[in-house]
Amino acid sequence: MSLRDCTWGAVRIIVCVGLAAALAACHGTPHVWPSETPSPTAGGATLPAVAPPSEPSSPTPRATPSPIPSPSPTPARPRATRPPTRIVAPAIGLDARVVPMEYKTVDLDGLPVTQWQLPDYDAGFHSGSACPGNSGNTVLSGHNNLGGEVFRHLADLRAGDKIILYVGRTAFHYTVSMKLIVPEKSMPTDVRLANASFIGPTSDERLTLVTCWPYTGNTHRVIVVALPAG
Repeated sequence: MSLRDCTWGAVRIIVCVGLAAALAACHGTPHVWPSETPSPTAGGATLPAVAPPSEPSSPTPRATPSPIPSPSPTPARPRATRPPTRIVAPAIGLDARVVPMEYKTVDLDGLPVTQWQLPDYDAGFHSGSACPGNSGNTVLSGHNNLGGEVFRHLADLRAGDKIILYVGRTAFHYTVSMKLIVPEKSMPTDVRLANASFIGPTSDERLTLVTCWPYTGNTHRVIVVALPAG
């Protein structure tokens, strides 16, 4: 299975500050400041002492701005090389083992279709679907009202709920994006094929969970689609 390359973009911020200097020229008759010691005049009077001009005050120093720290790079999502081994959905109290499952080909109105052989007490990983962390559709199915009823409460999941897949000890986090309940039993072939398209390959990374519904009838299918958590 090929792995998708992930390239993390970098953000560069460049701040340019322009600095202009203004120059002024003064023209006129030169001025000579008198001495602080009074001098006699022709009339014998004295002139008052004149203090020299005070030195211009020094400009208040400006604080040097602190450098803006660069954001830490987001760690890359791991890519599994084998199927998931456990599924957890806290919102519905789901915590079950995942095992690979096989399929057989059956006839549906003259068309060969895949029929998956669900395990009784575990969630089943669709062999050939994507391993967690890779581009593609990771598909799991489970019983609603048979065996261990692993996906008994799958229909109670809502958009925004969290799902965690484990491959050994490595966790892959997902967020529920949508949930559908679609009719299946006695539906025309095109409807059933449209339902089945949700477990087909995809170009993006996603998790799809499927079970029967309702608890007493199995006439419909619950389809939950979850995307990698940000």
